[in-house]
Amino acid sequence: MPPTKKKPSGAWFEKKRQEREKNNIKSSVMLSSWINKHTEQKKDNAPSTSLLMHNDEKNEHLNDNLKSIEIKSLIDDCFNLTEDSKQNNDNNEPITNQENNELDINFNDPGCWPTMTSRFRDFIVERGPYLMDQNNYFPVNDDGRHFDGKWFYKFLSNGEKVRRQWLLYSTSKNAIFCFACLLFSNNDNIRKSAFSNNGFQDWKHLNPSVSEHENSKNHRQNLLDWKELEKRLRDSKTIDHELQNSIKNEKEKWFYILKVIVDGILFCAKNNLALRGSSDKIGETNCGIFLSLMEVISHYNPILLAHIKHITNSNKPTISYFSHKIQNEIICIMGQQEQMSQTIRYVDISNGEIMIKESFIDFICTNEKSGLGLSNEILNTIKNNGLDIMDCRGQCYDNGANMAGNNNGVQSHILRVNELATFLPCSAHSLNLVGVHAAEVSPMMKTFFGLIQNIYSFFSGSTSRWELLMKTMKITLKSHCDTRWSTKKQAVTALKLNFKHVFDILNLMATNSKDFNKNTSTSAQHILKQINVKFLCLLHFWDSILGQIDKVNLSLQNQNQSIDVATKSLEGLIECIQNIRDSGFENALNESKKNALLINIPTDFPTSRKIKRKINDLELNETETNETSETIVKLQCYQSLDSIITSLKWRFEKLSNISSNFSFLCGRNLSSMEIDDIKKWSDDLALLYSVDLNGGELFTELQSFKFQASTLISSFKTATSYDFLKFIHQHSLQDVYPNLEVALRIFLTMPVTTASCERSFSKLKLIKNYLRSTMGQERLSNLAILSIEQEIASKMDYTSIIEEFASKKARK
Repeated sequence: MPPTKKKPSGAWFEKKRQEREKNNIKSSVMLSSWINKHTEQKKDNAPSTSLLMHNDEKNEHLNDNLKSIEIKSLIDDCFNLTEDSKQNNDNNEPITNQENNELDINFNDPGCWPTMTSRFRDFIVERGPYLMDQNNYFPVNDDGRHFDGKWFYKFLSNGEKVRRQWLLYSTSKNAIFCFACLLFSNNDNIRKSAFSNNGFQDWKHLNPSVSEHENSKNHRQNLLDWKELEKRLRDSKTIDHELQNSIKNEKEKWFYILKVIVDGILFCAKNNLALRGSSDKIGETNCGIFLSLMEVISHYNPILLAHIKHITNSNKPTISYFSHKIQNEIICIMGQQEQMSQTIRYVDISNGEIMIKESFIDFICTNEKSGLGLSNEILNTIKNNGLDIMDCRGQCYDNGANMAGNNNGVQSHILRVNELATFLPCSAHSLNLVGVHAAEVSPMMKTFFGLIQNIYSFFSGSTSRWELLMKTMKITLKSHCDTRWSTKKQAVTALKLNFKHVFDILNLMATNSKDFNKNTSTSAQHILKQINVKFLCLLHFWDSILGQIDKVNLSLQNQNQSIDVATKSLEGLIECIQNIRDSGFENALNESKKNALLINIPTDFPTSRKIKRKINDLELNETETNETSETIVKLQCYQSLDSIITSLKWRFEKLSNISSNFSFLCGRNLSSMEIDDIKKWSDDLALLYSVDLNGGELFTELQSFKFQASTLISSFKTATSYDFLKFIHQHSLQDVYPNLEVALRIFLTMPVTTASCERSFSKLKLIKNYLRSTMGQERLSNLAILSIEQEIASKMDYTSIIEEFASKKARK
């Protein structure tokens, strides 16, 4: 048999330990003398340059020692340290991989920690253990057992409990570790505890195992080593004191550089600028806006300038943190396919102030077209964002069949999941459809708007014609389209205010064939033939209608708009259109005849071809109608007005019904209601929202609120639901009127339009143009969030993220 290997004696192990300690002390003395000598040489040979950092409101949290830094000494030490640390890097991974995986290590999870080194140990001790909440969820293993958070505490005999700061839970391994033993256990130990090796997972034997480990000799020694190192790091009295100072300086350098990088990325995102160019090297042509911005800032920033010079002058790969991978990582930390925009509406309550907000969440990339497929995409996205669809009380889409269909639309599928997610079609889109259909009610109206577009196209199609027109006009002519109803108003108003100038220029082009070519003269003559008193009458008629519609349209697109205010605006619009029907045509007719005399054209309506009217299918009556052209125009105008009034009533019937359910929650109705009426309306609303409201309590609260608010709110009879909610929070009455407060928030949360989603698509066109068509979906969504919600992004504090990022860089 081969001889068995003899185990070394204890004296041999002790001798080896003493030799290692002597070598460590010798190495630290040599390193300390080298650093001191190197620092003194730099102080003698180089002038001292100090940097005074700009101290504004956003940078008040920075340490005072960042305000004045020894620039040259700091930069040289940091770069030399970086080169040394790269040479001693055990991973030997490419630098690009290091940049890409900067945040891969989860420092709160001991199961993810790499091989222990002295530098990493110092960083973890300085950071401290992560104390997990005992109420966290802990998964069940195959035996049906799980870790209990009560083990984070040790219960004393007198009933008190003490936190076990050394006990850590790893979510990745579903195991517990000892913080002290994991950092300070000796590798020469023959037998390592499970608490410091792969983690303890025997949940059945937690009772004796935790206490035994806690009372073991090795554990107590490791606890003392932990606290001793923690104190030395806090007092800067470690053996490698000079090295720790160098690491601290390097951390400050990386913190400052990363702060500039984050601000640069945020600047580009807020202004919808493309970050990347065709080259990824700073200083080269077409390197992109972000790298060019960093280069410009470096002209006024010595630290960033030295960093860029170090990158450009280095002959081997160097970490820069300017690459697109780092850009994506920071954007994610901060923010030709079909895109669907998701926006949530909520009531923001802070410090007694009430704000109705609509916040962009994400662009959903989908190839689905059906209502079922789109609804599944929406539900999955809501779930992935950590939201619960059962908390939704309203949904709003455009009037497309796949979105608003009663049977297979998106809204119907979501209603099957949550019946309280009331659907409201987009009011702005519905109002636009009302106007579009009214403008197409007859060939006469189509011809009228077509002529307005032809006049604009005639002048805009030639720079010389446009220049001639602009010399005499104060307001430029506008084009119009069906997708934006407000453009029709702008086009009609611009032509009405400048019709005399337009007519004179057209007349000049039609009669002066010497100064204008034949095509221009012929086109001008053709347009002039169509400008008559009928055209001027329709111009004034539609200007009065479109002005009223546009006012309501703009008010509906306000994200603070509530359903009750929107309903009142639409009711007022219907009344206004009815008044125009009664007397609007006569006013337009009188104005058109005055303008006809002003430009010297006939004031009589052009005669139209007489229409033969059929009596029946077998006989044709040869008697001709006696209707004049003026009467025909009047009837066509009435037809358009009737179309608008009818469409407004049936398209906004759903909005009116929902507003009616909450109509008693406003001052005008509540002040005049009897007790029985208040009870009826309270019970009906509580029946609709039985999950959220208690009918009896809501009735009691409204009785008290009616008398209290009427004395404290000066304009109680004109107060809206928004005013009621604001009153409750300004006087801290949420606990007095809890059901009323919930009912008001439900009502104000219901969406009115999808205008915020439409605006997000406008940002989409700015961010993802044809030059940036290959941008990834995640980067696109994060840039869109930073651009759309730039007010929130500007107020966010990224200091903690940058500090942790810089701390890891200092130890590379």
